Amino acid sequence: MKVLITGGGCSEKIDNVRSITNFSSGRTALQIAKKIKALNPADAVTLLLAQSAVQPSGALLKKVGVKNFRSCDDLKKLLRETLEKDSYDLIFHAAAVSDYSVKSLIVDGKEFAAGKIHKISGANEVLVKLKKNPKLLEAIPRMAKKNNAAARVVGFKLTSNASQEERAAAVQKLFSVKNPPDFVISNDLSEITPKSHPCVLWHKGKILAAGQVNSIVRKIYAFNS
Repeated sequence: MKVLITGGGCSEKIDNVRSITNFSSGRTALQIAKKIKALNPADAVTLLLAQSAVQPSGALLKKVGVKNFRSCDDLKKLLRETLEKDSYDLIFHAAAVSDYSVKSLIVDGKEFAAGKIHKISGANEVLVKLKKNPKLLEAIPRMAKKNNAAARVVGFKLTSNASQEERAAAVQKLFSVKNPPDFVISNDLSEITPKSHPCVLWHKGKILAAGQVNSIVRKIYAFNS
């Protein structure tokens, strides 16, 4: 199979030295890539990773293709180019895409368009106006299935200290859009540790399995084979 995996956190520029970002490291994407190659070394794996994410090294680096992005716009363009060029059987969208990017800056009462100001220094007041970014997970199924109708898309939904009801509601929201993913892997920040990453696999709004990331990836792989 051909497998595409996104990972890491987007970074949205404020000025040319500062940005808005999140804490995503991209480690989950690397873990998925390792598991796929372990399941079948012949599978072709491509990683779309944030520039700030942990990058593959050693043996894994020799086994996968890597392309980097920085912002939500960068990732959107990279996804479009990648999915137009090749067809993929399985797509894991694990990247933590910024919900917002910078629309403009107001520096001491004067407004500047995003990206049109150098390092802000000495200002008494800086206001950052944000704009909502598109939901890439809604676009990926449409882009992917143009070249491969059988492509399966796996989305991720991270919550933070959420109740079981809140987690389920967040997942159902992903399945309710016009172009929903085939699977959703949900996890909660409160349960993730350096040695444990429990998650739940959903399909068409229903729970299929629960376990660690590796076992969930194995389940999806078997479903797709």
